[in-house]
Amino acid sequence: MPLARGTAHESAVRRLRATSAAAIVDRARNVLGAVVHPTRSGQSPWRETPADATRIEVAIEETLEGSPLSFARGERRTALQPEDVVVDFQRRRAQSVVLCLDTSLSMQGEKLALMGVAVAVVLLQFPDDPVAVIGFDDTAHVLKRADERISVETLIERLLDVPGRPYTNLEAGLLRALETAQRATRGSRGRPVSTVLVTDGKYTAGADPTPLAKRFAHLTVLKVGSDRAGLPLCRELAHRGHGSVREAPRLDVVPLAMYGAVQELLRGRA
Repeated sequence: MPLARGTAHESAVRRLRATSAAAIVDRARNVLGAVVHPTRSGQSPWRETPADATRIEVAIEETLEGSPLSFARGERRTALQPEDVVVDFQRRRAQSVVLCLDTSLSMQGEKLALMGVAVAVVLLQFPDDPVAVIGFDDTAHVLKRADERISVETLIERLLDVPGRPYTNLEAGLLRALETAQRATRGSRGRPVSTVLVTDGKYTAGADPTPLAKRFAHLTVLKVGSDRAGLPLCRELAHRGHGSVREAPRLDVVPLAMYGAVQELLRGRA
């Protein structure tokens, strides 16, 4: 698709790219099913309940302890006022995620489309959260900043538009992902950021990426392909990165494997 720029075919390729992105997002929705977001509990006076609070219930014990109904002997009983009511509630917990994707030449074509489905699964699961996406071939490049608000379709179009150069520099990809995760951690008031690396476990440029893994707060590795040669590196990266390895031996199961990684994040593993 990048080769069509500046040619008579550019507009047609642009339409094809948009159609492909829409189809990829539709497939991701089928993989994902119902979206359930992680939550955290809170408590506050009724009038100070956050606007995004759900499952609001009166905290009876706390309300009675601080209300006029809890009076000393001889005091006059007064009516319970709205400001005396304390409530428990749930709030959606933000989840910062960095996706680090092998977008080299060996991952083009159908492989890239299926990776697009996997990426869309994450974006659909965390539509309002700071999700960053890094692609790497011989160098690393940012496809989406954590604070960037774009549609899932736009991101997939960017992914489909990567040039796909022949060399794979896993070290460069992890370095950029680490920088992005550290910035996101500062922006999330210190909450650890999860990183998901999608790779076949092999690299043809750059240095050994293993020493970088221990600098991640949580690194999940999604190993794609049936070639077992890259599995030891994937396991070592996940071990040092306080995470786990998920395998997708066939390309068609990559989206489901990514969904499994997402469920791990939702369970509070990060």
